[in-house]
Amino acid sequence: MNKFGKILCLCAVIFLLIAMPVFSDFDLPEFGLEDLKDKVDDFTDALAQSLPFNSTMGLNWSDAYIGQLFALPPHFGVGVSTGFTTMNFGCLNGLLEMFGVDLPDNVNIGGFTLPGYTVEARIGGFILPFDIGVKFGYLHFTPDFINGLLSTDIPDFTMDYLLVGADIRYALIKGKTFPFKLSVGGGFNYLKGGISMPVPGMDELSFKIIDNRTLIIPTPTLGLNWETKSLDLKAQASIKVLVITPYLGLGASYAWSTAGYGITSQIHVIDDNGDPVDLSDVIESMGEFGLSNIDEDGFSSTKDVTGWSFRAFGGFSINLPFIKFDLTGMYDFISQCYGFTFGMRLQI
Repeated sequence: MNKFGKILCLCAVIFLLIAMPVFSDFDLPEFGLEDLKDKVDDFTDALAQSLPFNSTMGLNWSDAYIGQLFALPPHFGVGVSTGFTTMNFGCLNGLLEMFGVDLPDNVNIGGFTLPGYTVEARIGGFILPFDIGVKFGYLHFTPDFINGLLSTDIPDFTMDYLLVGADIRYALIKGKTFPFKLSVGGGFNYLKGGISMPVPGMDELSFKIIDNRTLIIPTPTLGLNWETKSLDLKAQASIKVLVITPYLGLGASYAWSTAGYGITSQIHVIDDNGDPVDLSDVIESMGEFGLSNIDEDGFSSTKDVTGWSFRAFGGFSINLPFIKFDLTGMYDFISQCYGFTFGMRLQI
């Protein structure tokens, strides 16, 4: 991995460590699968609302329109951006508490952070005043990779992250006679990710299935997973003032999202006397609480959510010869989440 790539990975790891749960020991009360289902529903609804917003990171360039590709000089750019958006803190904390994981208030910065990054490129159009952008971000963290990168010994976990997207913008005002630009456009974003980690200090979890049946989960490994596909519409205005370009935009996304969790463990069921119960006898009952893929190695639960989200975004860039530095703030009106990204790019 080259030096620039290591810097990108290190930035992403720092955001991840900010977002990682902090574990504390406390007495875990007895929960039923109905309690678990309620917490999962709250979590997946909150996460599914936050995913389309998170997927809009990247390609928020300050210039509402970068110009024509076949002009003199040709207009194009390549760069990278990194940052985070937030999701509802209470919904995530409520789910993790079911597995003996307690998030302290000091990781709540108006929400729970979802980090991300993209490598991105944009080229000017030809004949008509449009430009096209593409973005890509990928991370696969393993314990060996992170410990080797940071020379540390942090809790065992894995994380996967994939973000791809593209957009096209059409300039209504091109900024030739006056340095003001206005564009409208649309695009598509795909985001997929997940985190898996053993629950530290937890030798065994138990959940009531029905009055005389209890599900036993020894030394569980908890996995959270998410995926979203969204169509995005946006409008953006920008104006160049000396070496600074302020900009402001509005966006709307319609998304198809899936979010959920999985438990990996050698699960078994007992009755009130502690005697074993055949797992096949309670699979139907467990399914009534939203659980699926149930076998001796664990179970999972996922939920599909579709709908609209609406956001505002804006910020400014500092323009040096051929280099631009972008700072962008974002706010989602429905989920009331926010986000920030920082980008740097070569742009002609």
